Amino acid sequence: MTFFDTIYFSNPSYLILIFFVLFLYILKKENKVTQNQLTNFIDAKLLQHLVTAKSGKRLPSWIGIVLVSLLIIGIAGISWEKKVEKQFITPKQTILILDQSLSMYATDIKPNRLTRVKQKVQDVLGNIKEGNVALTAYAGDAYVISPFSQDKSTLKHFLLALDPIIMPLYGSDTTQAFETSLALIKDKDQFTNVILFTDDIKPSEFEGIKSLINNYNIKLNIIGVGTQDGGPIVLPDGNILRTNKGQVLAKLPIKELNQFARELGASYYPSDLLPSDIESILNTELNNPKDAIEAKSQSIDWVDKGHWFALPFLFWLLYQFRAGVMLSIFILVLPIAQKADASPLDWFSTPDQKAQKLVDQGDWENAQPLFENPKWQAASQYALGNYEAAAQQLEDLNKQNNSSSLAYNKGNSLALAGNLEAAITAYEDALNLNPDFKEAQENLDYLNKLKQEEQKKQQDKNADNSKQENKDQQADSQDAQSNDQADPEQEGEQDPDKQDMENARQDNNAEQSKPEAQEQTPPEQKDSPLTSEEQVALNQWMRQIQDDPGGLLKRKLWYLHQEKRAENRYRQQDGLPIW
Repeated sequence: MTFFDTIYFSNPSYLILIFFVLFLYILKKENKVTQNQLTNFIDAKLLQHLVTAKSGKRLPSWIGIVLVSLLIIGIAGISWEKKVEKQFITPKQTILILDQSLSMYATDIKPNRLTRVKQKVQDVLGNIKEGNVALTAYAGDAYVISPFSQDKSTLKHFLLALDPIIMPLYGSDTTQAFETSLALIKDKDQFTNVILFTDDIKPSEFEGIKSLINNYNIKLNIIGVGTQDGGPIVLPDGNILRTNKGQVLAKLPIKELNQFARELGASYYPSDLLPSDIESILNTELNNPKDAIEAKSQSIDWVDKGHWFALPFLFWLLYQFRAGVMLSIFILVLPIAQKADASPLDWFSTPDQKAQKLVDQGDWENAQPLFENPKWQAASQYALGNYEAAAQQLEDLNKQNNSSSLAYNKGNSLALAGNLEAAITAYEDALNLNPDFKEAQENLDYLNKLKQEEQKKQQDKNADNSKQENKDQQADSQDAQSNDQADPEQEGEQDPDKQDMENARQDNNAEQSKPEAQEQTPPEQKDSPLTSEEQVALNQWMRQIQDDPGGLLKRKLWYLHQEKRAENRYRQQDGLPIW
């Protein structure tokens, strides 16, 4: 058994201070020798006026060196006793439920609620040290974004890709969110920490959620996102969400959410989570010992005995206080200062590095002006919804370095900007450079299919117009024949009141047909050749970045959207809110 098997230091780096103390001791000895040598050159009577005489009895200097060295050993955390304990671990698992309804675009929290949610979810993920984590998102329906996994980096990529506009079904169905999330739990008795980020729960859903939660062993945390005063819902295209009653104002029902949390035995937190709040959310103390299982390995802890080495130094310090040397002792044993949060190294970060840190927090808006790299500038414009600017920057980059990925991303930007012809050309360029580019081929096929559907609709519309013109021509010819058969004099003497009634009837028919035509043609078609449903579908399919799990997520939601189209129409027909 060696020395280090019986003696342990928890902070061995402090031991180097002993050499510093010895150096000071030697330096002091040399200085004392120098003073003694002065008697060889200066008269003793004169020297007593030049050198301060020591009054009273003093302890030998080597005692101070020994005691200070013992103190340093104590600070280093010396231990010679082991404490062996059995370890019990909790099979922890966490489910993050994110509200992705359109109200997450509300701007009562700058820049919007969605950005705040992504920032705080990243903070929570960064503080989860163990266990599996699952991620679900919901709007009008709920979807499993990632099942239980320990790969938090993938979860963060999916988190950046989440956006209410890509959800297959608009609305806010919190009950369905809990059904989908709790279905991930294989054992209902297994402890699960559920963290819900939301800005509203309908009172009609309270009872359903209660009955679901009662069947599981969970700890529920509700994070309310937004303010009580609320704010307008600004969509990615810059338009404000409105109904026929006016502008939609999304308010956070803080009182109702607090009351609901108390009824469930849950905890409610505002969205500006403090570190102490995150610690409380993730604190999963066991209420039932059965929830813990014995670990395969044992915990071996060394018992710190350093405090015993500090006691002799304290008594010596009290004695030296009279001699006025306490200040120098404190400087000698001053612990190394902790590193500050605001490191001077941040001054040396490039603008791209500073912008990247903001992107990691989901803050693309403040990151965009900082980027100097043209590729990142294009990516930030794309993330902010400035698709035309992103396409232009990608075009400039493509001229300098012609690559399939640049052409592909340019096609995505052009498609989302509504320029389908140019997008098709960009995808074809990407395939010419890389024929095996699967994503580019899929997007090209989709746009060609969409273009064919538009052409077919236009042909059907032209055919309907031709049929209507033929009917009008036949009606006009019949009217002309009847007019030819009538007596011109009788026609001239026709009652003017009847003519007025006929004109009024025609005007009334025209007014009645006008709203019908407006219902058939959505307002969005005035500014875009795509219907509103196709534009939403296009956003879901096209907004993807190569080699990013977000692309997989958006394609997955696109396929789900294909199955949910009918339900989406039913929801809108039923008059249910889509936010």
